[in-house]
Amino acid sequence: MAHHRPLGLLLATLALAGCSSSADLDSPDPQRRAAAVRRLGGSSPERALPALLLAQADRSVEVRVAAAEAFLRLGGPRAADGLGAMLGDVEPMVAGAAARGLADLPAGAGGRERLLAGYGQASSSGRAAIAGALLQIGATLRDAVEVEARQKYERNLSALERGSPAERAGAAEELGASGRVEAVARLVGLLTEADRLEPSLVAGVARGLGASRDRTTRPRLERLLASQRPSVAEAAADGLGLLGDPASADLLAGVAERGGAPGSAAMGALAALPSAPEVASALCAVAVRTADPERASQAARLARGRDAACPARPLLNRVGRVGERAALAALAELRWEGAQAEAVSRRLLAVLAVRSGEPEVRMAAARAIGMAGWPGAAGEVVDRAAALFKRIDEARVRLDADPKRPPAFLEPAEAGELGALLAAGARLRADGLAPIIARGLREPSPAIRAGALEGHGWLAGAASIPQLELGLTDPAGEVRSAAARALGRQGQAGAPPLVRAAAASRAGEGSWRIELAQALTLTGSSEATEGLARLLEGPSTAAGIRALAQLGASSGGKPLLALVERGDGAWLPEAVDGLASLAGAEAGGAIARLITSERSEVREAAVRALGRLRHEPASAGLEALKSDYVVGVRRAAIEALARLPSRRPGARRP
Repeated sequence: MAHHRPLGLLLATLALAGCSSSADLDSPDPQRRAAAVRRLGGSSPERALPALLLAQADRSVEVRVAAAEAFLRLGGPRAADGLGAMLGDVEPMVAGAAARGLADLPAGAGGRERLLAGYGQASSSGRAAIAGALLQIGATLRDAVEVEARQKYERNLSALERGSPAERAGAAEELGASGRVEAVARLVGLLTEADRLEPSLVAGVARGLGASRDRTTRPRLERLLASQRPSVAEAAADGLGLLGDPASADLLAGVAERGGAPGSAAMGALAALPSAPEVASALCAVAVRTADPERASQAARLARGRDAACPARPLLNRVGRVGERAALAALAELRWEGAQAEAVSRRLLAVLAVRSGEPEVRMAAARAIGMAGWPGAAGEVVDRAAALFKRIDEARVRLDADPKRPPAFLEPAEAGELGALLAAGARLRADGLAPIIARGLREPSPAIRAGALEGHGWLAGAASIPQLELGLTDPAGEVRSAAARALGRQGQAGAPPLVRAAAASRAGEGSWRIELAQALTLTGSSEATEGLARLLEGPSTAAGIRALAQLGASSGGKPLLALVERGDGAWLPEAVDGLASLAGAEAGGAIARLITSERSEVREAAVRALGRLRHEPASAGLEALKSDYVVGVRRAAIEALARLPSRRPGARRP
């Protein structure tokens, strides 16, 4: 609702109506305008109504609240109409005043009907106010939920048949989310003419079928995954991710390895699929076959997280060929033991021995050697690092002797490789590396300095903390990142410097604060909670929530509770889930208030959390959500109710 009607229009309207308070209503002072609006409630409907219709859109919240109060005094069906229109106001005070006014109207004045009809159009705070008002007049939240579901379904059916292309696509998604058998049948029917439909509509159908959670639609989504229209293939991947059937993992892997927008969507879908052997195998397949280093690294990391045993040989066969950098990226993310670790390390040491290779390839190989962890590589790593320092020194001598050399510092081509070697050698506990790392810490090259800091953390342990904390203030981002990771690996001893860095960071430093969140989690220390709480603002909010949940310290419940109570960002479902895990039963009240959220993903998260907490006071709300428009919310409500103490076999029902 817009709240910017010119006051002059209100003045003119009132002049025509013969109102004596027109001067006050046109006052620049909101309090004077509000007082004048309240007085309108005692006027005749013919004189007051035109002015109230404008006052309900005043830019001042106080004036709009006054309009709600005046409508109530006015009474009658016209009051119900006016108050009903204000239920959609984005300001909680206004929506709340309108809901209370409708509840206070006499029976038969239309208050109940307006409350039920307004629930689906209101904001989250407005919906909560409506729920309270319905309780006051003897109606139930379930009544409102059922009306909303009916309104939404009918509106989407109409948009699918008669809307613009964009409206039809959105309606297809929304219809699928309902999970109704007839909605799924209608969407499947549209696919019989998919080649003649707008790509946007087919994409909407694909996402809608995924949102339906109806696994019988998987074959149709898999056929769309092969579409030559990228937007359709991308949507099909999204749909398969929503559907959550591990049986689609192999086909998703084939798309993910090729890259592009469909590939990114397929990768996201694979990550969203539940744990299953076929999903782990598919992630390994992407890591092995893709030519994109970032995609290979992501797939390998996800595969490792699912304890997948990816094969080393296919990756090693790609070293020195097309896709070499992607293979190296995957090798660096996977776990290798015994003979495999040795085979990986020997092959990569051979890469380092080829001086003509690309610097980026040698750097990736050095990093992978450190991750492989084969102690037998330590000696060659130290020798290689010493040789690179010698080459860099010789190059600098030549530059110093050149009168035409630029005055600015030149980053050596070998800097990235050398930094990776310093970190790798330290991970391998290589003898003789300490003095080389000490030199690296004094280097002007950020890449070398970063590797030396990481290596220093591995070699010196807790004694490295002062140097690592100094690295947190380095002007080079890659050095700060290396210092943060190294401090995280120090465990509890590394937490205080990271907490201080988090407190000193600014909300706009999103990428740096996200790295701090990851490092704080790595410490595994409950002390990290204080630092993570400082990161629950701006772009790092979601990372901070995930970090608190992963850390698992009960002290993380308090900042998450404060976050849930104050905000409604995209991160809210994650925050609800984390809060339920960390705070336990005491979080039930705050989470229960979210079951009236206008966002279905928030409602579903809240319902699942309430089920885990077995929060009995929410039973009436959970019963209401069994009629929710969205199938995921309905299913979650049924599951949550089954977990409540009163639903246990033998429990006495009230």
